[in-house]
Amino acid sequence: MRIHALRTGVVEVSEALTTGTGLTRRAKVMRKGPMLGPLPIHAWLVEAGDRLILVDSGETAGVRDAPFARFRVTAADEIDKQVEAAGFAVGDLDMVVLTHVHGDHADGVPRLGDARVVISREEAKVIRSAEARLARRITGQPLPDGFAPEAIDLDDGPVGGFARSKAIAGGVHVVATPGHTAGHVSVLVDQGDHHVLLAGDVAYDEAQLRAVQVDGVSPKAGVARNTMNMVLGHAARHPTVFLPSHDRESAARLEATVTL
Repeated sequence: MRIHALRTGVVEVSEALTTGTGLTRRAKVMRKGPMLGPLPIHAWLVEAGDRLILVDSGETAGVRDAPFARFRVTAADEIDKQVEAAGFAVGDLDMVVLTHVHGDHADGVPRLGDARVVISREEAKVIRSAEARLARRITGQPLPDGFAPEAIDLDDGPVGGFARSKAIAGGVHVVATPGHTAGHVSVLVDQGDHHVLLAGDVAYDEAQLRAVQVDGVSPKAGVARNTMNMVLGHAARHPTVFLPSHDRESAARLEATVTL
């Protein structure tokens, strides 16, 4: 089992995006304030036997900045070019798993041709909600053209410390990690003596996870905290390399097998 770190550009994000607190936690995200970064926009390519699985599709050069994010993405950074740089073609992909449907995780889907793209059934409901449609309009970040991922059920029961899962290859499971969005998922890869959790935006970096610090985006703070504690509990029983999408150290931790 081999995992490739792909970087589809960088982003600067509002400090409120990562450290939201109080009753106005989510509203603060849209206000001008200090920015953090640049941070990587990672996607992950998993070689699992004869299957090739992409986790997230990254951002594209045409992305618009938002009040809470400033992007630097070139055409060479886009996901099809990153897959090619890793030695593959988009036609080799067996599946694309989106951890959630925010632009910096889903905008690259049109670059992947007719690849099979999946999201959780809960996330499929989220993107159709009135709140999500309004947020996309306000931020000027629409869904990609022709965006029609397949909704999957996480109905294979628990795996490790995760209550709900779906096996997608030998030793590779999609696991429910709600919080950042209600249908957020991560991908758990069993490497034998350790696990790797491709964690999307469960936290923006490992420090935020360890502090159980809810971000400014999560709809329900309690759900986000429960998920972060679930990840920490899993890692206490199974040595786990934690790889969120925007952590500067994620690629280095993967290379060196640095566990929580």
